[in-house]
Amino acid sequence: MAATLAQVPIAASELRALIARVPRVELAHKPTPLEELPRLSKLLGGPRILAKRDDLTGLAFGGNKVRNLEFRLAEALDAGADTVVFYVDILSNSARQTAAAANRFGLDTVLVLKGRPPEHETGNLLVDRLLGAEVLFADDAAGQRRAVDQAVERLRAAGRRPFVLNDSPLFGVGAALAYADATLELLDQLAARGIGSERLHLYISSSGKGQPGLELAVLGLGLPAQVTGVRVMDTDACANVARGVNEAAAYLGLDLRVTPDQIDNRADQVGPGYGRPSEACLEAMRLAARADGLLLDPVYTGKAFAALIDDARRGRLTPDDVAVFVHTGGLPLMFNLAEQVGAALR
Repeated sequence: MAATLAQVPIAASELRALIARVPRVELAHKPTPLEELPRLSKLLGGPRILAKRDDLTGLAFGGNKVRNLEFRLAEALDAGADTVVFYVDILSNSARQTAAAANRFGLDTVLVLKGRPPEHETGNLLVDRLLGAEVLFADDAAGQRRAVDQAVERLRAAGRRPFVLNDSPLFGVGAALAYADATLELLDQLAARGIGSERLHLYISSSGKGQPGLELAVLGLGLPAQVTGVRVMDTDACANVARGVNEAAAYLGLDLRVTPDQIDNRADQVGPGYGRPSEACLEAMRLAARADGLLLDPVYTGKAFAALIDDARRGRLTPDDVAVFVHTGGLPLMFNLAEQVGAALR
């Protein structure tokens, strides 16, 4: 965006102004609440634990993707699209939120999901259908790409104007900008409670798209806060996060570059694999629900919260620290994995 790169650190007002220059639509309920989890904090012997409730962004059960879609849909609308095409995993929370956001602006949605159609539709897939999305399935990534290309060709032949969200360079950048903006929102909420960034730890479930925004804000503002991402699948998440930070910084015109070794993104909570809850995940779900009434999902947020619990138990977080869990949503996934969740409650 800028010919000359701005030196960091910059002021929060400057970062907010840079983000405000990027076209976006209004979708999310903001600011999302910042809630104390006092009983859980006491149970773990400190630190002070809070949850940034981005599961309450509104729009089809809410979640972190609503913020991202403010940038992604603005681009699709500017391109004159009448249909958005989106390809993701069958468990995707993003698919649900994308279909709902598209409806808000009178756009049709084609979802190409990687995975086999289930015998019984529940969770996100059920909501996708309710929202009126056309849902296609593919066995693998190659088949998914073919299905996307075929859908685009079919739509164009019918005189439609499809826009493939994932194929835009702004797809990942938009996610980073959304969560840099969310971090600025969070910092204001913390300051109102007299909480600074000196002993602040931020936790988020991310395999590459959510964490870059937190990193961009913390590094761009020169804050001492620590950011911890927790991946839920076997992927090179640290490289993905570093790339996301660098691309978003370049887009905003900031002289900021990071390397994968500077990123804290944990692989120790992947457990048995993507979409398969670990014992630590299920325990985190029970603990959060029964201590402070906070509901987590068994695919993403349960595993991320398990990392925070583990850090508290191991003394990596002390009573003098403040840990903020960025709740990215995903609660419909509880019903996809109801058997496993239910078994853990018996």
